Amino acid sequence: MIKAVIFDMDGVVAETERIHIEAEVQTMSEYGIRISEDELHEYTGTTAKVMFTDLIKKYNLKTTFDKIFAEKEKVLFKLLEEDVQPTKGVVDLLFKLKKMKKKLAIASSSHRRMIEYVLKKLEIADFFDSVVGAEDITCSKPDPEIFLMSARRLKVKPEECLVIEDSEFGVKAAKKANMRCLGYINPSSGNQDLSKADSQIEDFSRLNLQELLK
Repeated sequence: MIKAVIFDMDGVVAETERIHIEAEVQTMSEYGIRISEDELHEYTGTTAKVMFTDLIKKYNLKTTFDKIFAEKEKVLFKLLEEDVQPTKGVVDLLFKLKKMKKKLAIASSSHRRMIEYVLKKLEIADFFDSVVGAEDITCSKPDPEIFLMSARRLKVKPEECLVIEDSEFGVKAAKKANMRCLGYINPSSGNQDLSKADSQIEDFSRLNLQELLK
């Protein structure tokens, strides 16, 4: 029986993947780099540290991670202030899971400041019993660390957890953690290979929760 559901945030709980991409495109353009959305989607599910460290090396940028990350965050929060929406059907799903007495967690590669800002803006912070972000881990997805840490904080076994992910790296991390995984197909997250997930869905409103949580 599933006792806890662990959500990725960007692209699963909130429609923020496209906002991240826009902020990254704008940030890279300041360094004279025209980067494509497809290239950025290759990093979906990883931390900003992993992505920008790789891009700095790849494009020989004269900057540091701390500097370029601060530049991206400045653009990101401006965009978030203008428009951020919950993923279709996810709020109703959260209500149903809470009614079923399931423990809920966020396990996101984003930084805590951004996670807390989005959850507060969407008025859904109180649903979650645990939030694990980029600052809490040493290894990025597809390493299972973030999900195993979430399970410990929720005081449940890995096999009692269901992870909902929209990225290939996230799905791989969930399966490495010995957790059941639902792949959420979100076009905003790019062309992600979710084939290792136990099941996939495009619309949260069509979930058969009783079957899913067996």
